[in-house]
Amino acid sequence: MKLALLLMCAATIQVSAMTFGQTITLKRKNAKMVDVLQEIQEQSGYHIFYDSALVPQNLKLDVDLRGLSLQSALSKILTAFYIDYNVVDKNVILTESKRRTAVHRSKQSPADISQQAVVKGRVSNVDGIGLANVSVAEKHTDNLAATDERGNFELRVSKWPALLVFSSVGFQRQELTVSQGSEVVIEMVPAITEMDEVVVVGYGTQRRSDLTGSVSSIKGEQLSAAPIGQLSNSLQGLSSGLEIVSGGGSPAEEPTIQIRGTGSVNSSNPLVVIDGVPSGKLTDINPNDIEQIEVLKDASSAAIYGTRAANGVILVTTKRGKFGQPTQYSVNLYSGITNVNNKLDLLGAEDLVMLKKERYTNDGIAANVFWDDPYYAEDRTDWQDELFQAGRLENFDLSIRGGGEKSSYLTSLGYYNEKGIMLSSKFRRLSARVNSNHVISDKLKLVQNFQYNYRNWYNPSTSSVYSGVLWQALRFNPAIPVMDENGEWGTASANNELGDINNPVYELSTEDRTKRNHNMLASMTLEYAITDDLKWKGNIGFEGNLYQSRDFFPSVTQQMRRRNDAELGITNQESYTVLGETYIDYRRAFGSHHLDAVAGVSMQSRNGSFQTVKKIGYADESLDQIVFDNGATMNSIIGNYDVPQKLASAFARLNYSYANRYLLTMTMRGDGSSKFMPGRRWGYFPGFSAGWRISEEDFMADISFLDDLKIKAGWGMLGNQEVADLQYLTIIKRNIDYGNKYTFGADQVGGSRITSLANPFITWEKTAMTNLGVDAVLFQGGLTANVAWFDKRTSDMLIPAVVMGTVGRATIPDSNIGEMRNWGWEIELTQQKQLDNGFAYNVGFNLTFLKNKVTKLYGNNNYIGSVFYGRQSQEISRTYEDMPLASFFGWKSDGLYQNQAEIDADVHIQNDERKADIKPGDVRFVDINGDGQIDEQDRVYLGDPNPDAILGLQLGVGFKGWMLHANLTGSFGGQLYNADRMQGLDPTYSYNMYAEALGRWHGEGTSNTIPRMSTQRTNLNHRTSDLFIENGNFVKLKTLTLSYKIPTSERSLFRDMNVYVMGENLFVMSAYKGYNPEIGYSDGNLQRGVDYANFPFSRKINLGLRFDF
Repeated sequence: MKLALLLMCAATIQVSAMTFGQTITLKRKNAKMVDVLQEIQEQSGYHIFYDSALVPQNLKLDVDLRGLSLQSALSKILTAFYIDYNVVDKNVILTESKRRTAVHRSKQSPADISQQAVVKGRVSNVDGIGLANVSVAEKHTDNLAATDERGNFELRVSKWPALLVFSSVGFQRQELTVSQGSEVVIEMVPAITEMDEVVVVGYGTQRRSDLTGSVSSIKGEQLSAAPIGQLSNSLQGLSSGLEIVSGGGSPAEEPTIQIRGTGSVNSSNPLVVIDGVPSGKLTDINPNDIEQIEVLKDASSAAIYGTRAANGVILVTTKRGKFGQPTQYSVNLYSGITNVNNKLDLLGAEDLVMLKKERYTNDGIAANVFWDDPYYAEDRTDWQDELFQAGRLENFDLSIRGGGEKSSYLTSLGYYNEKGIMLSSKFRRLSARVNSNHVISDKLKLVQNFQYNYRNWYNPSTSSVYSGVLWQALRFNPAIPVMDENGEWGTASANNELGDINNPVYELSTEDRTKRNHNMLASMTLEYAITDDLKWKGNIGFEGNLYQSRDFFPSVTQQMRRRNDAELGITNQESYTVLGETYIDYRRAFGSHHLDAVAGVSMQSRNGSFQTVKKIGYADESLDQIVFDNGATMNSIIGNYDVPQKLASAFARLNYSYANRYLLTMTMRGDGSSKFMPGRRWGYFPGFSAGWRISEEDFMADISFLDDLKIKAGWGMLGNQEVADLQYLTIIKRNIDYGNKYTFGADQVGGSRITSLANPFITWEKTAMTNLGVDAVLFQGGLTANVAWFDKRTSDMLIPAVVMGTVGRATIPDSNIGEMRNWGWEIELTQQKQLDNGFAYNVGFNLTFLKNKVTKLYGNNNYIGSVFYGRQSQEISRTYEDMPLASFFGWKSDGLYQNQAEIDADVHIQNDERKADIKPGDVRFVDINGDGQIDEQDRVYLGDPNPDAILGLQLGVGFKGWMLHANLTGSFGGQLYNADRMQGLDPTYSYNMYAEALGRWHGEGTSNTIPRMSTQRTNLNHRTSDLFIENGNFVKLKTLTLSYKIPTSERSLFRDMNVYVMGENLFVMSAYKGYNPEIGYSDGNLQRGVDYANFPFSRKINLGLRFDF
């Protein structure tokens, strides 16, 4: 009785406070009910919850509320629609009126009721607070109850086990099977519309309808629809502005991620934040653990991360348990096979001999008698078939989640193993995760995250013309066997005419190489509610990495490239990052004004060390005997500490909205970095954006198909500190090796020398970004559209200084000279529809238009070069001012000389000293500057490897339990340089060639694109030229998944079960002649789209089973 009286008093006080504490003033004509409720929520400070079926989007009314209490205002607008309300703390819960629901109450007699069992339990929200008036029903019966003010309920059921249905306005409907004697604790999940979707932003969350920045969200369901072993590969095509640039298809390949273009000649990788910790890599995350990913693309949304956000931010939120959730188990199993997508056409042995001999005939010299040996005119080996293999993969994921009234947890284990399509290629990952939430008291909460990841992998080299095994396979003579009849490895050592390369299968089969990495990422967050509106949060994080590479190379005596002694090299690296943050979060509504503010400080430090040891001379080369103790001679040993890195920061953000219509976000962050000289370490990075929800204006009220329309604009300044360490200091190194000692007469004396000069003025790279956008939701959420224009300008870009004269052997530090611009458009469209006949479909479309230009460099036609390619030592990529980054530069061609008369009449070579050596069938190069000779001054721009447009298209079709999902990606407007084709058509080397060489010039009119066969390089026919520029456009079916949801009964052990088959990289539509048109970076950001015979992509077919119980 006392308890009942106390509850009545509390309810009276609460209603009294609601009655007299707030006044509502609102006048609208033909307004949407959802908008009226939102305005009342803003003015009162109370949160209003309701079911979308109770208050549909198209429900409209006239409102005239003048200084009414919240109670009176709600009663006035809700009564006519048969809607009741209840108040719990600061929450108003709308329910269907009892006048309408009374007929649904149970009509059972007392005798029937006495035979029933009873279920008791509690229902809460995601924060563990009990929810009142939640409907609890036994499915397929009339048994019904509702929760009380504390969320408790008692329901009589007809049988065991009982299937209960929980429903409440504003929350997702849930079903739960209950056994006899069990106490039910369940957590209700808010029902989110597109506008009300919660988006994770730096140090907080926002409703999507309130966002004024440019943020794309990728849900875990999108990733699980087409499971891929590497998370970064899974993201391709799922967001506008996000480009996944892969360097090849090896199982452990870590693609480069670009957000809104390449922002610098230095590092342009985005910052990755995992569960609030700005550290880690996407490679270290099991994709099955992902709840959602946010991509912060513009400056106003990313400015909260300051110096590390110039290239965008990727926020990763992992899965968690839920309060009141019974223990649930989820399993995902799949296994598959992989094969190479395509092979290149190469010459057979007989044709190769024919073309080798033709070279000598064309040059007017006697052919090498070696080619008269019939042994080398017979095909014995397809080296691509020998190098490639049928790969396989398997994956197992298990997650266990649950929660009680005060705690929730998620534990997951993952195993992924893939044997690649190339010999020795492999990738294996073991992962574990423990996440938990704890309500310590009404004011104090604890959030904990722990992640462990172990990777073991090896990618055979495919980016070198000296050690690249695929390059060797394409060049190795097809008459040589993998092994001869005596069991000896095939070799090219018989004659120099076979080339100076080794049997690639031999190399991969006898070498033992592997890489390992242990990663641990842990964090803990405390949250204390100082008041209802003000919260304090403290976060500590730790990341540790232990990396080891082990490379054993045997002695080589029978191949062309020999190694006298076996060699073992081991590299160990370790690094540790520690993070500490504290900040306050203030949220308050003042009538029509809503304020959300965050302010805090952060400290992060990183330390590490490395060591590499090499020893040679192993008498027994059995793999189990390859340890350092058995090596004869120490070849080298190096090691040191990494340069310590520290970052101190202060940050603040203010979100303000008026009448849920006018939106403003302002952000400021200050960062102090140890990478710069004292006195120049601090940088300040502001950002602001504003939005106008036009759909909330009265003049938009009659547009029934428009749910939400918002225009937004923003500007901000971001920083980039990912540059070389200690450039503000003069670096001095001790000389301990003989070659660097000083000479005094006959004596060699050790000492020190300057290895790098100082630039005390070095500072941050800065990126200013402007963003304009329009967001719209139409047809009751059926269609969403987002369009944005951005302009991203990088200044103070660190580039190598122009060297005047010589300064001995010291390195010149970088200088803040360069400027770069990326600009373009982003379009995102999403449509989904569920039909009454069980058919459903969804379409996701995103398209990014992008331009890149280096706007300031050295001037005076100076440029930044990149690595040279191949045995020809050809320079392919250069970066000039007012040109795109990493552009192709070389010579223009104008066909081939068909006869001697054309050579004699060509004014382009009238002054060229090589004119007498040029023959019919050679390339006619264009004399750009008109000086009558072909030289370095005629090198010009040939193409841009950066695409103009990036496409993502997701298609889903479902019917009852069946679902078909496809993800297509595309790239348009970029060019590629097929350097391997340049080598593969060059007859001056002693290698095999492309089969395309059969179409060479061998008489007037026979070809105008492929030069004649020759042993001489007088005209440099295979120099860098437009002959090897190709169109980089492609459309790829990234994934295709067909799944079926297996029906489960009420008595089944399984709650949900799906079987699926998935294909990855099923086809590519492209005119490119190489293995694949997706070609990444090969010299940082200074060279892109150059094909070195990169690791090809594999076609994968997986069969999987996913079930929950």
